[in-house]
Amino acid sequence: MVLLAPVPFEDFRLLQRLLGRFLRHSLEEFELGVLPPGCEETRFGWFFGATRQWRGPNGLHVREHQGRLVAHYDRVDPRESLLGHLILDMRRELAFGMSASAGLAGLVSSGVATALLWGSVAVLGAFAVTAVARARH
Repeated sequence: MVLLAPVPFEDFRLLQRLLGRFLRHSLEEFELGVLPPGCEETRFGWFFGATRQWRGPNGLHVREHQGRLVAHYDRVDPRESLLGHLILDMRRELAFGMSASAGLAGLVSSGVATALLWGSVAVLGAFAVTAVARARH
């Protein structure tokens, strides 16, 4: 049995930056001059190297990068529906999490071949679910 050691917070932030290009939203980002009214600071979500982030009305998500405010609109506000946000706005994270979980379960239960099969099926399933959801939303 393999025991996993806790990952230090600094190492987790480095991992976030390294995976950032892959996991970053594919939504169009734009720069803001000032923070719009109605935005609430939050620690919930990926920072992608930002020092602070806010959630605003209508799915507005703002991050501060070296004094610049960079924003995009999420399809679903995670404060209203975390599952909807995961499916519609975070398809890569969903696929990565599902494949890692399925792969780990397959590895523990049956071995490497099963882990690869389960992980692959989970990735395809996650992308299929998000594709259908995006087509209907």
